[in-house]
Amino acid sequence: MYQVVTDSSHLKKLLAVIALAVFIDSLDGSIVNIALPTIATGFSVDLSTAAWVIMAYFLFLVGLIPLFGQIADHGRLQEIFCLGFVVFTAGSVACGLSPDLNILIASRAAQGVGASMIAVTAPLLVVRLMPKRHWGMGMGMTATAGAIALVFGPVLGGILTEYLSWHWCFFINIPVGIAAVILGLRIIPKAVRQPRIKFDLAGAVLIFTAMASLIYLLERGAPLGWTSPEILFCAAVFVISAVVFVVRELRIKEPILRVKIFRSVPFTLVTASYFLISIIYAGFLYIIPFYMSIVLGLSPAASGMVLLISSVLTAITGLPSGALSDKIGPRWLVTGAGVVRVAFCLVMAVMMPENGLFWILLLMVLSGLTFGISGGPSSARLIEHAPEGEGGTGSVVLMLAQYSGMVVGVALYALVFNLAVPEAANVAVGLLTADEFLPGFHMTGVFGAVCAIAVVIFSVVVKDKIVGKE
Repeated sequence: MYQVVTDSSHLKKLLAVIALAVFIDSLDGSIVNIALPTIATGFSVDLSTAAWVIMAYFLFLVGLIPLFGQIADHGRLQEIFCLGFVVFTAGSVACGLSPDLNILIASRAAQGVGASMIAVTAPLLVVRLMPKRHWGMGMGMTATAGAIALVFGPVLGGILTEYLSWHWCFFINIPVGIAAVILGLRIIPKAVRQPRIKFDLAGAVLIFTAMASLIYLLERGAPLGWTSPEILFCAAVFVISAVVFVVRELRIKEPILRVKIFRSVPFTLVTASYFLISIIYAGFLYIIPFYMSIVLGLSPAASGMVLLISSVLTAITGLPSGALSDKIGPRWLVTGAGVVRVAFCLVMAVMMPENGLFWILLLMVLSGLTFGISGGPSSARLIEHAPEGEGGTGSVVLMLAQYSGMVVGVALYALVFNLAVPEAANVAVGLLTADEFLPGFHMTGVFGAVCAIAVVIFSVVVKDKIVGKE
């Protein structure tokens, strides 16, 4: 369907477009994090309810990835890329104009639809248009751009929130979205041929229903009670949707997601590792702004500047680790980063207001190192372990693992916080004290450490498949 791009100049432009797509996609997933305490206080809602501003975005993003991935991988990369930015930009306008929380959440869902289109194209642009020897560099670029955005976003969000208003966290996307459409039309080549697509709409509905019911179950289980009719109904919907989806995808000729790919144990373990990394990353970026606001009393702009430390370290280590992964293989890079990840989660589990600056700076250094070193190698590792001829499916699974990990991560960190501090479940963020907040925060660190240990184990068990090969 596509001719591989070999011209070095075109490759550089293509990498720039890929980086822009991942950056803006991830930026919007993180820029709101630092503004979330301000949004929650302004609308007088608790920490758990405020989480829906993040989860609505990621829910629609991840729930539609298989559908848009199926379309994009059938010779429509340019079309999905550009349409995604159109929808994303329109959603940004709606978010910025939202007068209440419900409309904001609905607008974030619309943003998520556009973001889903953008997300699926980035790894497919690498796999379909770049020579295989450059996959590590391409995935390193996507991982680095995403990692920088996810941590740099709060810096920009803090400045906009403090000196303008949180609405500008969304308005800033408008010129970037317009520029991305123009660049996409000029740089992304059209497919040589575009085969007819038989849409698996039923599969798309099933996977979205399963994800939505799971997120609602995790987020509302503690406040409503795990045996309440509403939660039990959601649990039943999740189980039925997930089982029917898997059975159906195994039987039809053109599934939205080739679940047979998970028969490969190494691929499944690598995917699980990537999923857990995303859980820790998203949970960290969700909970840490509340720590800096409630415990340290930092302003949004000051909190954003603290997070800049992690962003700079991620940028410094990201691209070199991707290039090094192409030479020596990603296994031990991912493992080493996993050990550092365990350390930074344990820091979260013990850090106290006393010597607060020391703890927060240590946390930023450790988080920047682990996410920068592991980003590209962990992405490349997932793609390389996809069965022969399943590179496209592997790319879709990569995006599913990343973004489903993010939405599940926010939900799980909110759940762990509520379980540790049940009396804070319905307290508005502006009324929470440091003493009330800290036990829940510490428990999220313990939970993250458990996930990080699992990542280390999976990384050691699975050997590299290819090193320096075409």
